[in-house]
Amino acid sequence: MYPSLSKNPKLGAPAYVVFLVNQGNKGMPGFGGVLNDEQIAEVVNYVRAHLGQELSDKITAKDVPGERPKDHHYSDVN
Repeated sequence: MYPSLSKNPKLGAPAYVVFLVNQGNKGMPGFGGVLNDEQIAEVVNYVRAHLGQELSDKITAKDVPGERPKDHHYSDVN
């Protein structure tokens, strides 16, 4: 089962969404190994603005590295 993001009050904390996109949760896979910091920031901003919360504060790619695990390595698959 995937964690529900629609109208989820946890979306108010950008770090939570960055973690989900990077690491996944339950049945939802993480995408931190294939998305760079800019792409993760764009996904996080979209999710926070369009899934029932309509949150307008945005994160940037500079906010993402601090939320990646210390041993994480991004691998560009292109």
